[in-house]
Amino acid sequence: MSAPGQLTGLPMPVFAAFGWAGEENAINFALSQLEAFIHELHPALSREARSEFPHFGMDRATQTIFIAAKREAEEGPYIAFLARPTILEMRFSVTDRAVINRGLRAAEKNPADWHRYLRGLGENWSIHLQQNLVDEESGGESFYQDIYKGSVLELDEETCQNVTGRAAFLNSEAKWVTPVYISHRIPSEQAAGMGRDLATYLADEIDRLMSILFLFTHSNTTTRKEKKKAAARAKTVEAAPEAPAAPARDSHRSFTYIAELKPLHIRKGFINLTPRHWPFFADSARSETRQVTVIFEGRSDNNSAVWRLQPNEMARIVLGEKPHIWLEKNFSPESTIQVHASRSRDDEIQIELSNPE
Repeated sequence: MSAPGQLTGLPMPVFAAFGWAGEENAINFALSQLEAFIHELHPALSREARSEFPHFGMDRATQTIFIAAKREAEEGPYIAFLARPTILEMRFSVTDRAVINRGLRAAEKNPADWHRYLRGLGENWSIHLQQNLVDEESGGESFYQDIYKGSVLELDEETCQNVTGRAAFLNSEAKWVTPVYISHRIPSEQAAGMGRDLATYLADEIDRLMSILFLFTHSNTTTRKEKKKAAARAKTVEAAPEAPAAPARDSHRSFTYIAELKPLHIRKGFINLTPRHWPFFADSARSETRQVTVIFEGRSDNNSAVWRLQPNEMARIVLGEKPHIWLEKNFSPESTIQVHASRSRDDEIQIELSNPE
């Protein structure tokens, strides 16, 4: 990909072509600014969002920019940015049948959480569940009808459950596929007025999508066919002679993570980990907190804990008074901190905090 140009924001010509320069020149200028913008946006994402959306670029055929979970964007969840004459739309899209199935089945199992995730996005967000007809010969798709299209704030829990179930059922049929689109729209004048702050604003909005993203990427939904295969594999294992147990890998006893610090984190004295880290601390499926020993600059504190946060089960280190004071004195907003967690033989957990530099 060619190197992006200088970006000061997304100016109005990105959204409305200027006739005096000619339509082709206007489009080329708009595309160059969008390409520069996606190069500005991706590094501005949180560490967690960058890990979930490692790929980014421009699709010149559709004149859109995107961040994606897979190299081929439509094979997994992706977020497209569409610059229209009056609106900049950020659209979270799931169009692959298997990924749609995983997410909608997980949403069916946890309807209250799914509804809460959607409404928690707030105003200016909408959801679109679409029903497409699949051509038996070519495999191509054509629009058939909308299952639901509207603001997330107008979606009541009963309707949410009904349309989700319908979309999941149709998506299981070979002749149908039900893409999921969740969109955030910003008036173009407002987007243009934000200048380079627009990248920071959208990065924060993308973080709000993480709980929804995890339904489509980290849920354990399986089909009947997959369950039969798993059962067959289990029988094979039972019939085989017992093998010696493999030694536990270091990752089961410890992990190291570089966390980003925001002003609120330092002021309140906490460090955010990720949902993937919580099982390391959990005593049981119902546990909500875990007392830990925090080590910092050779000192220790036994008044710290790791909390399990809802709705996405994110792990958060809540510091005691002494390490909190140390954090305030030694770290600045937007810096990073290294977290090394280890489990002793008697199952006690120790967290060592340090500057990663």
